[in-house]
Amino acid sequence: MTVKRDDWFPTPIWHFEVPNHEELNQKLLPAIYAEREKDSQGVNWSNSLGWHSKDYLNQHPAFQEVIKIAVTNGIEAGTEVGFDLTRFTMIVTNCWAIINPKFASNFVHNHPNSVLSGVYYVKAAENCGGIFFRDPRDVAHIFMPNITELTPWTIQKITYKATEGTMIIFPSWLNHGVEANLSDEDRLCISFNISMTYRT
Repeated sequence: MTVKRDDWFPTPIWHFEVPNHEELNQKLLPAIYAEREKDSQGVNWSNSLGWHSKDYLNQHPAFQEVIKIAVTNGIEAGTEVGFDLTRFTMIVTNCWAIINPKFASNFVHNHPNSVLSGVYYVKAAENCGGIFFRDPRDVAHIFMPNITELTPWTIQKITYKATEGTMIIFPSWLNHGVEANLSDEDRLCISFNISMTYRT
């Protein structure tokens, strides 16, 4: 018997190691805390116990370096999956900072009205809570048989450890959340959304 199998609908998640991230993070760390000092309330979106800034940091001078890195990495990701970057380019449409103290986390959510989304880790101690992604095919796991090993075809959730200097980019529609921070230190990250616009 001849057997043929096709695998469709893959979901990519990219992770980039940002060079010289120590120097970048030394600038971002006080800038994030300064934003919280100006607006201690922040906004309440997906955060539980943590602080979430307003989402206009892409317009703030202190965050332009990380914005440029996000666009560069977004273009690399978009090129890899075949986005038309001859007529279009990528822009960061909004960007925000999150401070998660001990026990803070983020509920499962996605990012509508954008193409790619991402997170960059500014401060991440051991056990500070990783970002996790759920299989977007909800109905695929209504009934799941016993499995012998976890593979891309059987796993329902994948977690990436928060690591300083790492940027993770993923499709904006992909449901994700953040585990509870079980360390005694704040976990700081910058999140962003990327959209496409016509080249001028």
